[in-house]
Amino acid sequence: MPPAAEQAVREALAALGGPTWRDRKQAADALAHALREVDAAALTQTMEALLDLFVGHDVEPRAGAREVLLAFPAALRPCLRARLDRDPHERALVELLGEIPEAVDGPRLVAGLDPLRFGPNLRAAAAAGLGRIGDALAVAALLELLGDRSDVLRVAALDALREAGAIVDPAAVVPLLDSPICRKAAAGVMGESRNPDAVAPLVGLLGDGMAAVRAAAALALARLDEALDAAGQTYEVGAALARAPAELKQRLRPLLEHREPTVRQAAIRLCALAGDVDSITTLLEVMDDPVAQDRGIAMVAAFGVSANAVLRAAAERVAPAQREHLYRLIGALPQGRVDPVLLECLTAGLRDDGEDAAVAAAESLAALGDRRCLAPLYRAMAEEGRLGETAADAVAAVLGRSNTGSEDLALIVGSPWPAEGSLARNLCRVVGSLGSARWAPELVGLLGSADPSVRCAAAIALGHLPGDHEGADALAFALADEEPLVRAAACRALGQLAPPQAPAALLSATHDRAAQVRAAAVAALVALDNPVALPRLRAIVVEDTAPAVVVHAIAGLASSGRDQDLTMLMSLSLSADHEVVKAAARALASFQPHRATAALVGLCSHARWDVRWAAAQALGKRRDATSLGAMQRVLADERDPLVRQALTEAIAELDGTRARERRG
Repeated sequence: MPPAAEQAVREALAALGGPTWRDRKQAADALAHALREVDAAALTQTMEALLDLFVGHDVEPRAGAREVLLAFPAALRPCLRARLDRDPHERALVELLGEIPEAVDGPRLVAGLDPLRFGPNLRAAAAAGLGRIGDALAVAALLELLGDRSDVLRVAALDALREAGAIVDPAAVVPLLDSPICRKAAAGVMGESRNPDAVAPLVGLLGDGMAAVRAAAALALARLDEALDAAGQTYEVGAALARAPAELKQRLRPLLEHREPTVRQAAIRLCALAGDVDSITTLLEVMDDPVAQDRGIAMVAAFGVSANAVLRAAAERVAPAQREHLYRLIGALPQGRVDPVLLECLTAGLRDDGEDAAVAAAESLAALGDRRCLAPLYRAMAEEGRLGETAADAVAAVLGRSNTGSEDLALIVGSPWPAEGSLARNLCRVVGSLGSARWAPELVGLLGSADPSVRCAAAIALGHLPGDHEGADALAFALADEEPLVRAAACRALGQLAPPQAPAALLSATHDRAAQVRAAAVAALVALDNPVALPRLRAIVVEDTAPAVVVHAIAGLASSGRDQDLTMLMSLSLSADHEVVKAAARALASFQPHRATAALVGLCSHARWDVRWAAAQALGKRRDATSLGAMQRVLADERDPLVRQALTEAIAELDGTRARERRG
């Protein structure tokens, strides 16, 4: 050991018994750091010194010694085993080994369960270690320990079985339910049994007098129901809960408000299985938890029409803070089977002072609304931000479900259409979602709005109207708009519509002064896949100074298959801009010559992980068997997990290709 490291270790060992907790913690951190620099012999020597402190009479150094010991499990285990072989009665050492056991420690820990040689504390520590090993030997020993007369040891065995994920026959656990001390731990083990015989005892525990037991039973039943459902035994838990007395079902409701989120989520599942529709009222109190919210919505969907009455009663006394949750629950009701009062509740919710609640009301109306909801939704479209956009989506959804959607929209909007502000912008959103060329003239008119955001929205919407209509010519003219955002939107819309005049208009737009417009124009040309654009794309790669534009142009060269483009892409793989290099790697995947494979293999050694990842993915798409050996060598040295995953998948794809070729 270097003298400096030896001095640092010696000082840190002495400081583990410092006067304050902070001193001892700093000493432990310093010692762990110093030990990473020493050789194996010095590390073993320090482990022995730390074990002396850990089992010594002084209390202060124990916590720090334990922390450092557990930081070096590989060095600690041989020292621990040797000490336990000399003194198997040292409980602290058994507990320490139980935190880092390996399968080879199983027989040593099983021996620690012997009631004739060891006391209950040491046996409990040995049981905990066996739970972390979890092999057949450990599980068998723990099952035998369930027959011990000590409740403490039986709980230790149950906890260890749960830690091991052991699948235990419920018959071995049911007798322990007579013990109030064992019930909670027994419920946890039965929940992992995957056996329908565990359902009835666990349902009975939902009525236990101890709250902790009821919570454990709910968690166990939810896990058991999930496992049985996956095995095709879908109705076991639900049927048992349906047969249970009403008093027992009511004991589930307080668990909906349990402080632990996992217990609340389990209770929601069980209330749904029990058909306790009245529990929805309690559910409103706990829906701040996102998982509980999702499960609550699923619960209402499962109850269906029967939830109408409960939600209607809840709506009459709901607190302001709960209105968002109420609106989301209403949205889970079956479409066309909603109480009219609840629809009125949702339309009133569009005027809620809280944006989140108003947005929730609009989202639910998108799922449930009918023609009666169109007017309030249209008014809400005039709101800025999320509410206006969500209301527009809801209007589009309602109109899309109606046989008279176009007529209804014309009646609501009237004439002339609004030309400025959020209402006009969101009206474009509605029309674009409907995708009917009937509205092309109105959108063309909005391309002349004084509001640039409306012009942009109109251009976007025109891109969603299929067919031959006047919108294509209007979009070509919009490429001269004074606002770059409008010009970029027009480029994208022309790429979607693909009218005959699009290539010429977009080629002209690639000379635009704004980089975002050029990028949109190039992306649209690539989407059109017209060979006439290839010369311009090559020029852009060479001349344009905006990386975003160049990246789109590179993607357009991928489908050419020409040797001159392959040469250009290989040169771009040496670019200083990593986004350009990644784009070149993706494009090289489409070229047949082996030179493309060689370039991609070279990129697998790039300094940036994302470039290596892109190259590995491209190699997987090429399915060139000649790259297999190179990728395997790269994989051996690669440390980034995402790149390793991409390389592994690419190698597997190549192996599969070769296997199919041999079979063919």
